Amino acid sequence: MDLLLSWIEKGGMVMYPLLLLSILSWYVIIERAFNLRFRNLIPQNLNELKTLIQKGDYESAHKIASVTDHPFTRAISVVLEEYLKGRKEKGYLIQLMEAELSDIVPKVERNLPILSTTASVAPLLGLFGTITGLIKVFQAYSLTSHEQAINLLAKGISEVLVAAATGLGVAIPALIFYWIYKVVGNTILERIEKEAKEIINSLE
Repeated sequence: MDLLLSWIEKGGMVMYPLLLLSILSWYVIIERAFNLRFRNLIPQNLNELKTLIQKGDYESAHKIASVTDHPFTRAISVVLEEYLKGRKEKGYLIQLMEAELSDIVPKVERNLPILSTTASVAPLLGLFGTITGLIKVFQAYSLTSHEQAINLLAKGISEVLVAAATGLGVAIPALIFYWIYKVVGNTILERIEKEAKEIINSLE
């Protein structure tokens, strides 16, 4: 704790917003690691539903889908309900499925803007800390004696390096995990889209 406080003190005032961004970004990184998974966004009984639909047992599939609390199964339930009512046009059913599955997209992309914002803003804050540190260095030479200027010079350079390093240290993991979760999210959405099309095509 003392080391952290010492590091913040060396970096100047810009360290406080950087610390806040770091806490927010690591919260998102951990939250997404737990929640952005196939098993959370694709129902466990999907294969069972697909098998029933492929066999033509639409009523059983509809009953199972309607009692399963999951966005994907709810979408399947709505599509099967319309199909059983006689609305069998594939184009209509695809549009209906897409409309119902649109609720999944925000769950996949949740909190990712925090990571992208952190990756963009943190280096700028580090640069701002660098500039303020350099200002202190030049003020040291213009307003103090030579011996005092050397001491302030060392402090100013320290602030420059600490602020710059912290800005990059906060931004780099945020940027890396943003793209990791972006790729994972797109893969999940592509899998959902593929499964949805297979279900629609299985309807006779």
